Amino acid sequence: MGSNLNEKIDSITDQILKNKKRSNLIVDLIKYASEAKKIQPCVKSIGSLCHIFGSYLKEAKFLLFLNQNELEMFEKSSKNLNSDEKYRLWMNQRLADLKSLMLEYLKNNSSKNPKFQTVKITCINGLFDLVKYEAQFKKVEENEEKHQIPQELLENIMDAFLNTELNEKLIKKIRSFLSFWDLRYFILKYMLIDFYKKNHVTETVLENVLSILAAMPDLVKEEKPKTEPANDAEIIDKAMEQKLYVLKRENLAINSKIIQQDIHRKLFNDCFVSFLKNQLSPKLYKKLLIKLPEKLIPKMTNPLMLADFLTHSYNSGGLISVLALNSLFILINYYNLEYPNFYQKVYQLLDSAIFHSKYKDRFFQLLDMFLLSTHLSSVLVAAFIKKLSRMSLTCPPADLKFLVLFTYNLLIRHPNCKILIHNKTKADILEDPFDIDCADFKNSNALKSSLWEIQTLKSHYCAYVSKEIEKMNNLSQAVEFQLDDAFENNSYEALIDMELDSNKATANCALNYSLSINAENDGFYDVQVSNLVKMN
Repeated sequence: MGSNLNEKIDSITDQILKNKKRSNLIVDLIKYASEAKKIQPCVKSIGSLCHIFGSYLKEAKFLLFLNQNELEMFEKSSKNLNSDEKYRLWMNQRLADLKSLMLEYLKNNSSKNPKFQTVKITCINGLFDLVKYEAQFKKVEENEEKHQIPQELLENIMDAFLNTELNEKLIKKIRSFLSFWDLRYFILKYMLIDFYKKNHVTETVLENVLSILAAMPDLVKEEKPKTEPANDAEIIDKAMEQKLYVLKRENLAINSKIIQQDIHRKLFNDCFVSFLKNQLSPKLYKKLLIKLPEKLIPKMTNPLMLADFLTHSYNSGGLISVLALNSLFILINYYNLEYPNFYQKVYQLLDSAIFHSKYKDRFFQLLDMFLLSTHLSSVLVAAFIKKLSRMSLTCPPADLKFLVLFTYNLLIRHPNCKILIHNKTKADILEDPFDIDCADFKNSNALKSSLWEIQTLKSHYCAYVSKEIEKMNNLSQAVEFQLDDAFENNSYEALIDMELDSNKATANCALNYSLSINAENDGFYDVQVSNLVKMN
């Protein structure tokens, strides 16, 4: 049945393309496209309709109305129209039906059929195809901001897209269109100026806006090569032509905002700052902080605008502080943001609770990066080493290997702290001068202490932990240990697998009786020698 319907759709499409008089069959295709439960015929019908209208537009078989007023004028005086004008009006009405249908499919979140994503992707392709086809007949005006782009259709696409539930496939698809300069320029401008005015801001909308901004391509500023080829202008024009979806390079001014990437970055920057003015849920707040360092900050023209936001996040404590660490460090390191007592705050974040967080790997990777510099004071580094070693006493076994190696690397990186391994300072053996509850690492007395906690771990019940501790005995090694493997295998599952896979030697028994149950005397006896062996 499905095969016959697909063949029928192909037949109808051929008839319409070959003969204008068969255009009334478009109604049948719209009917098939409206039946969303039949995924394959629905997708095929939408594709056929977009192909038909695209073909008619390209070949100028009917003209679009230049503006909404002209369309309304035709609709009011429909009785006085000639046959060509009636055809033109009817075709535009069917095109409007197709747009509405595709936009509704794009916004639809009720369908539980996983194949419905195919319908959405087909609609996105079809709608952007119509953007290109309609643009060919837009009236050219002096102001390039308004000409050639069917702005209303583009805005409707973004409204529908940002109000649906997105997944990786849909984001990847829209990202492919955002790589075109003209589309990206007008979409960013719409998101900055009118989007929030036209749409009710919900959690879904804000999450989708964040996903789109994070996926925005080609905005990271790259250094230009020092030497340019002789035919530089020709190459640039050719490259621009490939990066324009609707507009033509020859129709744009040399200094057009549409082709200036600095303008795109400025729009992106303003869009993101505008996004931050919304009330964010805790879940979305965390997603934002995770995406900031790699997917958002590099695209901004002025990341220092995030200074107050990140400072507030960092000072809020808990998991939010951990997630804000990376972005704040980028502003300090690359954009000269002054943040007093940064390391003191990081020191305060060190707590055994971090091992039970899903972002523990991220935190320790950042901590390793923060402590890379050999110019850090011994007091600071010793405080971190000592606090880490104290945390090892209550650390989950699966994380101990990483924690020990991390401490080992810090001692190699900062040789002045090796005094902690065997501190000969005379002190009461029952009292550790290190104050773990002291918020200021300068007053923690770390350098007066020693790493007795590491020595304690040599008697740990997990064999692999005690083996790793043995490596601490040889600190003459100058090469740090790689932590990648320790990061990947710091779970209870990895620990259990390690134990199960290990080839442990087993001692052979001195005697190996073949035992069998003696039902009469409820004991056990040796089958071969019949000597009763009681096992009570």
